[in-house]
Amino acid sequence: MSFQKILRDQIVQTVDLLEIFLCLLVPVVLAKGTIDYLSQGQLFWLSYGLLILKSVGGFISLFAVIDLFEAVRRYHSR
Repeated sequence: MSFQKILRDQIVQTVDLLEIFLCLLVPVVLAKGTIDYLSQGQLFWLSYGLLILKSVGGFISLFAVIDLFEAVRRYHSR
């Protein structure tokens, strides 16, 4: 199995995890928005956007490193 095939398999798994992560993140942001609206009477769209961008960016960067190391480990262990 080539390194590209191993890395592609890892990336496919990460994309699946990202979909689950987004499905779990959306209710959290909606709950945060509801609490902000009820407690302060306004919504902070910029804050919510930054929360989503930082969360997704951190997820992608973390799993990019994990995928790379795992692909290298699998490639050398075969």
